[in-house]
Amino acid sequence: MANTGSTNGYLAGAQANSATIAYAMEANFGVAATGAYQRTRFTGENFRVQNSRSRPDEINQLAEGSQSVTTQRAGSGTLSGALSAGTYDDLLAAVLGNDWSNGAVSNGTLVKTWTMIEQIGASWFQRPGAYCTRVQLTFAQGGFSQAAFDLSYADETVVNADPAASYLAAPTGAVFDTVKNFAGVLIDGAAPNGVVRQIQITLERNGGGMDYGMAQAKAAGVRPGELIASGSIQIYFRDYSLYQRFLSETGGTISCNVVDGTGNGYTFTFLNATLQNPQINAGSKNTTIVATFDIEGNPQAGGGTFSIAKIAPAAGGN
Repeated sequence: MANTGSTNGYLAGAQANSATIAYAMEANFGVAATGAYQRTRFTGENFRVQNSRSRPDEINQLAEGSQSVTTQRAGSGTLSGALSAGTYDDLLAAVLGNDWSNGAVSNGTLVKTWTMIEQIGASWFQRPGAYCTRVQLTFAQGGFSQAAFDLSYADETVVNADPAASYLAAPTGAVFDTVKNFAGVLIDGAAPNGVVRQIQITLERNGGGMDYGMAQAKAAGVRPGELIASGSIQIYFRDYSLYQRFLSETGGTISCNVVDGTGNGYTFTFLNATLQNPQINAGSKNTTIVATFDIEGNPQAGGGTFSIAKIAPAAGGN
């Protein structure tokens, strides 16, 4: 016979390479969104649903535990990805609690929940009431720009028909690398004296999460919580200026820029941040000393803790 075509039945199971994830904003919490869904890019996910179970300590003569019952069902997980222009704008705005306006977004009081759908094989996981509780952005020497989005959701079911009426294609921008695309860090509007090795940004909905009641295992609602912005920075140690900033508890802006080859990117800004918990050690011989500081985000006068501004190509550029 001719040795052409493909072998049949070679897969042991569904392939991660074929999985797709999309989302749509809900009009009402926990009610599956209809209409168009936005596809998204990702490097991995670990969503799972877990039942909380309880059993009474009933006295019996059989020396066995009583029947267990489900008291609530909780869904959560992390969507991980490589950061690129436009890919995660919806989720970044959601964790900040605001809408993009004129190419920028800062923390506000809006609450956005999503229906997340994931196709694996011939069916879809449907996860309504998804709320973004935490975002972590990492820019580190030797790697690419990484994003991780923690989500909690109200329920999870499997559906055999596509929940989306249509799909919006995922953005296709190049992933920000940390060499050509990292445009630097500014502290109080000026570049620090030293080469930055890493900066990490965490945006968290402190106190946010799902609420549960009786008569249903799924979540009854979501607590929005409050925004806490934090992070860390590693920089080769050259002088004591950042350490003195720590000692004086000086607050001010700390920002970093990433810009891809087309001129599209972001400026991420702590609007009023202090440096905390310095670690500056001569740890071993033949090493260059690195200073590490925690970044503590605080509200500026009149409100405002964190902002993101889009960077667009210069007018007249290609």
